[in-house]
Amino acid sequence: MFGNGPRFPVIESTCGWSAAPVVSDDLILLAGGASGQEVGDAPILQAIDHENGAGERFRLTRETSGREIEPGEITTTPGGDIVLPVYEHDTSLHVMRITREGAVRTVDALPDDEPYDIVAYDLGSKLRVAVRALDDEGYLCSWLYRQGRRQGITYRRWGEDGYLWGSEEWLLYASDDIVVGATSPDYGRPGPAQRWVGRDIATGATLWFTDTGGYVLAGRAGDALIAVDLASFDRSDRGERDEDFVTWAHDTGVHAIDLATGARRWTSTVPGRVHSAAVGPDGVALCAESADDGTWRVHHLRLDGAYAGVTPLGGHACVVARTAEHTFALVEGQWLMALDNPGTAAPGAAEPWTIPIPLGGLAPSYAARVADMRLDTVPITLAGTRCHLRGIDSLQIIEI
Repeated sequence: MFGNGPRFPVIESTCGWSAAPVVSDDLILLAGGASGQEVGDAPILQAIDHENGAGERFRLTRETSGREIEPGEITTTPGGDIVLPVYEHDTSLHVMRITREGAVRTVDALPDDEPYDIVAYDLGSKLRVAVRALDDEGYLCSWLYRQGRRQGITYRRWGEDGYLWGSEEWLLYASDDIVVGATSPDYGRPGPAQRWVGRDIATGATLWFTDTGGYVLAGRAGDALIAVDLASFDRSDRGERDEDFVTWAHDTGVHAIDLATGARRWTSTVPGRVHSAAVGPDGVALCAESADDGTWRVHHLRLDGAYAGVTPLGGHACVVARTAEHTFALVEGQWLMALDNPGTAAPGAAEPWTIPIPLGGLAPSYAARVADMRLDTVPITLAGTRCHLRGIDSLQIIEI
């Protein structure tokens, strides 16, 4: 069962890797940006109050200067403030802290070569930034330069120069006491080799590290991180066709990494090349393209790694989210299907959902390339009983 909820006009997303809506209590937060061709003010943040269809609460803009402006992923502090990193190509990197009414509380201007390489003699989009607020005093700022050639994490205090500690990983996950990052890849091997490193939040001291090959983080399940191993596949994701690196793999490895020790809890395999994954309260759903016939299937694993079943789909699909009862998959970019998880199906056949795509289609969405491997993403966010779909110029809410 589903029903159409409200539809809101939204700002354009010019930076697809931060396109997904962020739902924070009564607000839906959307990042914008500028492609470098605009004049005047470019919208970088929009906050929509979706309670009772109230509409836009505020938006923030920034004057354009002929360069691309890329907001990063939106996050919030424990107290509810909105945190937004904004990178202007070859010019500046700012981390903004904003109240829920739209007032700018703090703007940290991070200096070049400390160690973010903001101003560099390079062309095109090059710097990816991720910020995680730890508390009302400090935050982690992670940067990824040119698809993993250089990267790092710094722990900073709001409004203070310098940083408390730094490392050379890209931020994957952070909690109250531990941060997990991925080291730079080794481009000399297929599925570039790398490590995951667990560090103490307060000091940056190494707690553990583990060799991870081409692991990509799918999400957290309890006290473990679920990783999808894409190292066994060739380097076609980079646009290369070097026959020396083709392995003709037929299966994808899936691993649970213990947060406290970095040890593998369990390892499982899924037939085909996994392109997307979603972690839920009772298991993991992984959408894979079969190496045998090219069809797409959603495979289900329990949280102990045991294989739980498969749902054939046929056409291209992307897993969006998983709940205790259903797995949501976007099929051929048009159909949002609520798939019954194995063992939860009610008697009687269920019709697939037709997604009410906002006018103009869904906004472009992609993930920052870490170790040259990534999982597919779409600008759809499931929060409670509401599914939020970001289109080119509108936001559609579906009541599930």
